[in-house]
Amino acid sequence: MSNFRRSIVGRAAAAASALVVLATLAGTAGAASVTFGTPTATSSFGKGIDFTQPISGSGFVEADLVYELVGDVGPTVSKIDKPGSSTLTYSFDTSNGQLQPNTPITAHFQVVFSDGSTEQGPDVKVTYLDDRYNWKTLTGQLITLHWYSGSDAFAQQALTMGEDGVAKSAKFLGVTETKPIDFYVYADQQPFYDALGPSTRDNVGGEANTVTRTLFALIAPNELSYAEVVVPHELTHVVFDDVTRNPYHSPPRWLNEGLAVYLSEGYVSSDKSLVSDAAAAKTLMPLDALTGEFPTTADQFYLAYAESVSAVDYLIRTYGQPAIDKMVTAYAAGSSDDEAFTAAFGVDAAGINKAWLAENGVAAMQTYGPQPAPAGPVPSGWTTAGGGSVSTDQPDTGASPTPSTGSGTPAGQSRVDNTSTVLVLAGLLAAAGLGLLAVAMALHVRTR
Repeated sequence: MSNFRRSIVGRAAAAASALVVLATLAGTAGAASVTFGTPTATSSFGKGIDFTQPISGSGFVEADLVYELVGDVGPTVSKIDKPGSSTLTYSFDTSNGQLQPNTPITAHFQVVFSDGSTEQGPDVKVTYLDDRYNWKTLTGQLITLHWYSGSDAFAQQALTMGEDGVAKSAKFLGVTETKPIDFYVYADQQPFYDALGPSTRDNVGGEANTVTRTLFALIAPNELSYAEVVVPHELTHVVFDDVTRNPYHSPPRWLNEGLAVYLSEGYVSSDKSLVSDAAAAKTLMPLDALTGEFPTTADQFYLAYAESVSAVDYLIRTYGQPAIDKMVTAYAAGSSDDEAFTAAFGVDAAGINKAWLAENGVAAMQTYGPQPAPAGPVPSGWTTAGGGSVSTDQPDTGASPTPSTGSGTPAGQSRVDNTSTVLVLAGLLAAAGLGLLAVAMALHVRTR
């Protein structure tokens, strides 16, 4: 009875305390409040994006900018070092070149009160643009072409190449394109590299940002013949990304680039020569060496592209268009390379690599890079997982000793009591302060 009475009294006291806390919080929330005005954002290429938020009110202990770039998995929160009492400001630094032009950003300010509660301001949207030029635009069915040098006729020809390239790639890959695409044409090399960022390689003439659906190309007004290749090539990357995008796995680089080359120019004689010469010189790279970034040296860079289109040409000649459709469908579902290739071609990635090498006259390739170390010597009396002992009375050659299948001890050797040894080691570990590992070892012995 007495225990029951104490419980009732305790609960009543706790409830009263909770009411006091709630009343205090309510008073705090009422006293601390902020009213947000209309936010603004202005961008300057190569410098930054300035966000401004008028506010009125007080009582907050922290202010942040919460922003999200297109393609991000979630928002990023950046704390404002010295928030003003009437205006919040934040500068998003773009001087490092990591943000490409035509990237949309959605942001809002928030304030945090002492009790941890927050108030959110309205969203402001801004697109980071290359404002160094007076861009002219020409819009087609899907593509909007942006250019600053050259005639309207030049732009119309480039736009037509782009529209035709999208249509061809979409038909080949079995997808209908409906989302708009922006294409920026630069006539000068350094501004082009500035737009793409500091990691751009010297031999790059075009790049597709499939997240923002933006293409960048270096095309002078008198280089329309080059545009016939680079425009459909880069647009193929956008279409291929649309048909294979999933949250789990991306197709290998050689397949992506190989399809772009195949659909923009085909497997031309110059690429065939690069592949055959490398095969003869035994310098052909296997396809699994081209799943990520391509080599940086010019000769291997161009060879990587030639090998990629060679492999795609082999797949299409050997298995046909329906198999390509099965492959991209499998990738869209998040399949691994082996799963996608097996579904489409009946053989995994290693099998495709081997068959493609064989077609180019390569039966075996030298393996480069780190290799597994040879097995070391095994201590005398060591036991196998099955409980048998390991014989070590042969010379130490660096190879794994042959285990004995008998249950007894090999002649001439003493048997090590593994339980005692582990318990001794556990004691040493415990003395060294590694208690959890010692307990785990002891339990392993006891429950074995």
